[in-house]
Amino acid sequence: MASLDVPAGRFVDLDGPVHYVEWEGPPERTFVLVHGLGGSHLNWIRVAPALARHGRVVVPDLPGFGRSPLGGRRSAMHVGRRLLGDFLRKVGTGQVILGGNSMGGGYAMLQAAFEPDSIAGLILTASVFPWARAGVPSPLVVGGFAMYRTPWVGERVVAARFRHLDPEKVVRWGFRITASDPSSIPSEVIGAHVDLVRERQRDPSAAPAFLEAARSILWLGARPSLTTRVIDAIDAPVLVIHGSRDRLVPLAYAMSVLERRPTWDNAILPGLGHVPQLEAPDRWLRAVERWLVERGLAEPERGREPS
Repeated sequence: MASLDVPAGRFVDLDGPVHYVEWEGPPERTFVLVHGLGGSHLNWIRVAPALARHGRVVVPDLPGFGRSPLGGRRSAMHVGRRLLGDFLRKVGTGQVILGGNSMGGGYAMLQAAFEPDSIAGLILTASVFPWARAGVPSPLVVGGFAMYRTPWVGERVVAARFRHLDPEKVVRWGFRITASDPSSIPSEVIGAHVDLVRERQRDPSAAPAFLEAARSILWLGARPSLTTRVIDAIDAPVLVIHGSRDRLVPLAYAMSVLERRPTWDNAILPGLGHVPQLEAPDRWLRAVERWLVERGLAEPERGREPS
């Protein structure tokens, strides 16, 4: 199996260590890409190297995920958003463009709403959005989150998953849910995820961090007046990238938000699921590069027009 060329990890102190990886690029622009629930810096491994043509690409592991220990901190979104703001101030250079996948999109929207001067644009990839009547997530997703919500049951089930399940089965099952076509995920990407899951099994804070983050998504989702205020408060240019076959966040949720915010740009990717940046990195990159140029956030590469 081929190995991935991942930069050496770095750490920044934000009331405890936060792990991140960086792909070097032009310093006048920094892309900060935030992973989803249960994810890590590996969520962006297939697009980060090429995106670095346009600026530094910095990919953190939120506390309690990847290689960032929880370390007494909290993993709830509405708390972790402040840590993300501190992270941007510490590592960002020049114009900061913030991206997020799934839960990471929620982090990005909260950051843009509460600290608008900290970012120049948002890239929301299969982001969490408020529920819309026209779409229903997969029954497996609905059942899973109902279980996470339930006291005692959520703790027992999540702890058992982290401690006892085979890492390869966990990863392959995850991609069966998140990817429209799991075979589109290269073996080396699967292998890297398996290795990290195996590493995370040794961390007793991994399960509690996952559960608190999951419950915070439900907490925000149960407050539509708050989530719509956040969406309405965003002034930065926004690109919404969404797969037409997303089982976790149905396309109808993204379309409902786009109807509310018609100035936001979008790239709806037919046939893709919840992790389009891993399923079809070239399509994701083309959408981002086109948007950067059209919104004046980057210059076209000489001799290469976005397609």
